[in-house]
This record gives sequence, C-alpha cells and structure tokens, in this order.
Amino acid sequence: MSDTGSRAPAAAVGSAHRRRERQATAPEQSIARWSCLHHGEVPPSKNFVSCPAGSMIESYLDFPQCWDGVNLDSANHQSHMAYPVNNDCPASHPVPVPKLRQVIRYPANGDPARFRLASGAGYTMHGDFFNAWPVAEMERRVRDCIRPIIKCGVSGTP
Repeated sequence: MSDTGSRAPAAAVGSAHRRRERQATAPEQSIARWSCLHHGEVPPSKNFVSCPAGSMIESYLDFPQCWDGVNLDSANHQSHMAYPVNNDCPASHPVPVPKLRQVIRYPANGDPARFRLASGAGYTMHGDFFNAWPVAEMERRVRDCIRPIIKCGVSGTP
C-alpha cells in the first residue's frame, strides 16, 4: 500500500527479465503491439514496424483487467491479475479493474531491423503499474469517468 493510502493492485505486463533469464518470449506470446501514428496503411505488429519518415512509431501495452481480489501484488508481479475471457473476468480473478493502456510514441527514424529494447526485440516490450492515487480522487474519477464511460480531461472532469 502506498503512503497515499490507496489500495489498488500493482501490475506488470511482459517481462524485463526475458533476455537476462534466457527465456525467449515468443512473438505470439507477447502482449506488445507496435503501429505507426496516423498511418493505418502499416499493419500493427508485435514487433517493430517500419513507419514513414517524419511519423511516429507507437508501442501499446494493455494491462490485465481482472484482479484476484486478495493480493495487491505477487512474486512475479503478474499472477494476481488476469485478462478477461470473452469480456468476463475468470472465476479465479473475479474483480474487474479499470482498463489501463500504456502508449509510448517515438519519432520514426532509421531501420526498424536495427531497433532494440534493453529486453531485446520489440515483442519483449514491458510495463509496470503501481497505483499512487489518493483513494478519494481515484474513487471520484472511477465514478465520474470510468463507470459511465466518459472521456475526462486531465482534471478528471468530463
């Protein structure tokens, strides 16, 4: 639990340790997605894509949306969370949590065959989430924005 008093699960997607542990993550197992901003003619991929010069390459990671309801973290930072199956949380992780997507954009510059992350190829992209929101503010944003499915601004108001 953070010093703000919030009680929300931490989550990790992908693995920063795959390369070091020599556990090659296969592209088909990856949750990473790469695309080109405003260039739909370039199909998304689990690995780096070749974007037109002057555009942006984007990385998307969707975090799990189902929590086991008990553990705020786990030894691997993942097993206490799960992805929905057919839009429903599995019985093992019955508590839905707000959808969190990490999007990072980089200027498209160079040959993607030469791109590398510290963890390896593009499909090894990973992310971590640790909640630090004050409880009252998180509850307000969930009530006012997330539950009614309203896109709110940075102030948390529609």
